[in-house]
Amino acid sequence: MDYLDQLVRQSGIEGEINILCRFQGDWLIHHKQEPNLIGRFHIVSQGECQIRLKDQTYRLKPGDVIFLPYGEEHVIYHGTDTETQITKTTQGVFTLHRNSSSESADFEMFCGYFRYLNVAQSLLFNLPQWHLAGNNDSIMALLKLLRKETEDNLGNEVVVNALCNILFTYLIRDYLQHHQVNQGIFGALQDKRLRNAVNAIIANPKESWSMESLAENCAMSRANFIRAFKQKTGILPGKFLTIMRMNMAGMLLKNTQKPISVIASEVGYQSDTHFTKVFKSYYGISPGKYR
Repeated sequence: MDYLDQLVRQSGIEGEINILCRFQGDWLIHHKQEPNLIGRFHIVSQGECQIRLKDQTYRLKPGDVIFLPYGEEHVIYHGTDTETQITKTTQGVFTLHRNSSSESADFEMFCGYFRYLNVAQSLLFNLPQWHLAGNNDSIMALLKLLRKETEDNLGNEVVVNALCNILFTYLIRDYLQHHQVNQGIFGALQDKRLRNAVNAIIANPKESWSMESLAENCAMSRANFIRAFKQKTGILPGKFLTIMRMNMAGMLLKNTQKPISVIASEVGYQSDTHFTKVFKSYYGISPGKYR
């Protein structure tokens, strides 16, 4: 399992592909800035359109995905500057958006969102305000499966939710493959001085890591290690360790029936009281209420 597998698996990020747009002719949709902790994406499956983000405009074609990790305000349109009246019905597990009563459509797009658990997690991946993933075989294969799920079949919701999780990994992978990432956790993973420590925390967050042991992994002094880590990621090594532990704890609370004391131990805390205090500081609620 590589670091991307582990980061995505332990992040606990949830999402949905919940809207299917089928438009005819000219149209325009305005998306306001999303609340904190919501990222949005659009996948074009048929036809072409344009998306305007602040002062930049991009043309989207089938197989393109626009990913807005922080829910940036944007306008998607084709051939008009006037916002379009949309009708909403149900199409399988999707909410179907149309701009006319006609059953025909020359444009189709799937839309959805990712929800972060908290601000610390939303910043963990250190993504740009938006990322345009171009047409590739992986996205085209995913689109083919999505279009099949517009028909009523047993297990539609499970399949679409799984595809949403796959999409998140595709988008992060595409971003890393096409950009030189110098900051954040991914930047640290590409820094020869720091990668051993970051990999160690990701691989085994329950370990009783000290600043000295992490610095030793990087063949650096404690002071130089902490300084370099903060400069590269914007957070201290101890904060990153806490993020990884709390993400794992949240996932275990949601997906298992293990006692809180067992979960505390499994994510590196010997004291239930200390675990509960850190958890409440991170999530804003106690482990029991979170579950």
